[in-house]
Amino acid sequence: MQFSEELWASISPIYKQLLEHDFVKGLTSGTLSSKAFAHYLTQDMLYIIDDSLALEKLALKTDYEEEEHFFQQMADEGIELERVLHREFLGYFKVRKATEKSPAIEAYTHFLLNHTEHSSYAVAACALLPCFWVYNAVGKHIVKLANDNNPYQMWIDTYKGDEFEVYVKRFIQIVEALSQHVSEAEKDAMKQAFVKATKYELAFFEEAVRL
Repeated sequence: MQFSEELWASISPIYKQLLEHDFVKGLTSGTLSSKAFAHYLTQDMLYIIDDSLALEKLALKTDYEEEEHFFQQMADEGIELERVLHREFLGYFKVRKATEKSPAIEAYTHFLLNHTEHSSYAVAACALLPCFWVYNAVGKHIVKLANDNNPYQMWIDTYKGDEFEVYVKRFIQIVEALSQHVSEAEKDAMKQAFVKATKYELAFFEEAVRL
């Protein structure tokens, strides 16, 4: 089994909880409360800012120019995405920009920045990977099942497109390659970071519906 397959297997129970969560079900059916969605959207914008900073820090950890460029490009596109969300989505969904991070996002971004600041390149990469890999998988699930005339269709459409999946696959390839050159203890640390980050994804959904 490849290491990336082991990573995905390690979050199988959490991923099932994500797909069965009221937030995902509500977004898919269009019955999610506007308050829950507004919380998610505005906090996600704050998350993206710190996630981009974490990607910049991750880019500095690699000795390979191609990987440095890859993560820096992801960081740059994250900042551009935040601008698009601010410019187009806040007005469309009639919500105000958040000025303060919620507890779930504060904890999640602290976790990411702490890893990119203090952990090895391999462990830090695994901490950041779920944001992209899990988000992409959940997004495809939502797109596949979303009801017609969904009031959140504009947001659901952001999950579509092949470009993001190309990024995800490259990220997985980098982590897979890193796993071939580390100790078993380091692999365990990589898995722990991956699982913890996925739990933060679940906590964010939970926070949105339990306001």
